[in-house]
Amino acid sequence: MDKDFKVVKNGTTLDIVLGSELSAANAPALAKELSCYCGQGIEKAVFDATGLTYLSSAGIRTFFFVYHELGSHIEIVIVNCVKEIYNVLEHVGLNSIVKFEESIEKKNQYRIDYLGDMGLSEIEEHTQQRKKGLEEFSANNDVVCYNMKLGQED
Repeated sequence: MDKDFKVVKNGTTLDIVLGSELSAANAPALAKELSCYCGQGIEKAVFDATGLTYLSSAGIRTFFFVYHELGSHIEIVIVNCVKEIYNVLEHVGLNSIVKFEESIEKKNQYRIDYLGDMGLSEIEEHTQQRKKGLEEFSANNDVVCYNMKLGQED
């Protein structure tokens, strides 16, 4: 898997465009790239999750990494997070340090960047694959959350 993300610094803001997956396959590379911005006065990290359909525990750790390594003062925003992934992030308590927002502009940019050169049949296939991926993630995330509950202290 390639990086499946893009990081751009705009002043004191990091804009991070996530691909379809944030997992052990690419989360360490993202954390390593984000660590380059420690001590650079970053005030905000915006994660564009428009295309995100899969998130593992390694991906979740990336958000905590940003909070702890770039500073607890940093504003962390996740844009266009689908409800299946939001439910998991809420369950693990990430909503206490992260703001969730919707952005039509970022959704439109995703369409241009990822769907712009596709024909109608390719777009329909992409949409079906994305829907299937989210259904599989949703079906499996209850198990992940249940296991996390078992390990928690009372």
